[in-house]
Amino acid sequence: MATPIWAPGVNGPELPNTARVRDYWLGGTHHTEADQRLAAHLVSAAPHLPYLCRTHRAFLGRVVRRLTALGVRQFLDLGSGLPTAGNVHLVAPDASVVYVDVDPAVAQQGREIVADDPRVSYLCADLCDPGAVLESEEVRTTLDLTRPVALLVLDVLHFVPDEAEPHEVLARYADALAPGSHLGLSHTCRDPFMLAAVGLFGAMYGNQPLPSFSFRYPEQVVRFFDGLEVLHPGVVPIPLWEPDPGEVRDRNPENFQGCGGLARKN
Repeated sequence: MATPIWAPGVNGPELPNTARVRDYWLGGTHHTEADQRLAAHLVSAAPHLPYLCRTHRAFLGRVVRRLTALGVRQFLDLGSGLPTAGNVHLVAPDASVVYVDVDPAVAQQGREIVADDPRVSYLCADLCDPGAVLESEEVRTTLDLTRPVALLVLDVLHFVPDEAEPHEVLARYADALAPGSHLGLSHTCRDPFMLAAVGLFGAMYGNQPLPSFSFRYPEQVVRFFDGLEVLHPGVVPIPLWEPDPGEVRDRNPENFQGCGGLARKN
């Protein structure tokens, strides 16, 4: 299994964790003082990070609602973090869901959060190992892979380096899923703001743990949908992907530092 980023399961709960930092930014309750301190350090170097996180999560909600409207009732959420603050089973309470995260402490806490929901499982596994995920007991007992499944890969692939061959990894998942399955994906993109923010954080807080990022250009993100039918409105800046009526609009949504889309396997 790959070494988790800021993994409390390895280094102890006194250290911060990306999943709990996200929970903090999303207004959840499953985070520690260490997570709040790191979140403050990150925001001092990159003030837009909480907004980026919330925009990805709002995209998740819109994707899940569209999929349920299409009749999809099975979800495999890779790199899910903690199942809180508007995550899949809260948006689609009648669906079967398997959450997947590589961090054993996050997975343990995730299991506790969803323990009372018989439709939801939490798997500790590396999303870059499709065989281990798809053959797991959690997937086999919660999902029926002979029927359509929505594969969600949201706000996580920028943590997966090119050496892990993420395009090939997603192709293996797609090959294993039934026709009528879908891929929902969002990705923070490579732009001067994100690169400058990472560099500034490293200069200001060299003693803090910093994950390695693989910010990609939008045209590279489009390639993750190869072989699938990309649905309207395409792979676009996240605020432009079917915004909810009355949703507060970004002043310049076309400049958002991330894109996403939804595609179908025919």
